Amino acid sequence: MTAPFWHGVFPAVTTQLKKDQSIDHEATARHIEALIASGVTGVGRDRSDGIEPIGTPSPSSTPSTPSTPSTPSTPSTATAAIDTSTWTTYTSGRYDLQVGHPPGWTEIPASRDWEFDTDAADFLSPAHEAFLSPSGHVRVSVWSAPLGPDEREETIAYHQAWVEAYCEASNTPCTGIDDRAVELCLEKWDCHPGLLVPFQDDVQAFFSGGIYDAEAMTIVAVWRPESHPSVARYGGAQRLLEAFLSTMEVWPASTPRRDRR
Repeated sequence: MTAPFWHGVFPAVTTQLKKDQSIDHEATARHIEALIASGVTGVGRDRSDGIEPIGTPSPSSTPSTPSTPSTPSTPSTATAAIDTSTWTTYTSGRYDLQVGHPPGWTEIPASRDWEFDTDAADFLSPAHEAFLSPSGHVRVSVWSAPLGPDEREETIAYHQAWVEAYCEASNTPCTGIDDRAVELCLEKWDCHPGLLVPFQDDVQAFFSGGIYDAEAMTIVAVWRPESHPSVARYGGAQRLLEAFLSTMEVWPASTPRRDRR
């Protein structure tokens, strides 16, 4: 029988503790996300006989072919929306918004307001309302970015320009956003404009006005690229993001009104 071939980097994950020696779930989640963001192959747990990778890979007698850097994928063409009828509604104590998340996900409340210079490049920012999947492999964040007085315009062009400026400080690639962005409708009937944009390592949505603060840009992000294995069960990062958005009364503009619910 051929023994499984573990190829790559599988660091042990240490459990983060509070001063009273109870488990600090938030700190542990941030630690795991930081490891994943640094490019490890997987994470493992300590055993008396060494480190055991979490999950069961397919046995192989030869190393796997190294993966190539991810690039933004073409927006998902999945037509069946995720059923959010059993999702839990979360009310932000910091931003004027509500959002649903799947049952069993961990809520990590924001501890301060979001600031462009401090937080734009930090996907683990404590200014995010964050939601972590039970496996700890998928993180979704929601927050509001303040806009200048009289800055906002209710146009796709304005949103695109704002996203490009935000991207320059936080993400890549920042060119071709207009080609890959999906136009959004905020509210079923009024359809205030917004954009859903796939980036190299994540997918994010941007909208303002309507039932949300007109002096802020509301942002929702799935911190995984479209085709990452951790979001496969949801039909991809974009489909998962669209499910979160639907709980906030935001849909792709192509969604028929009868299906905006």
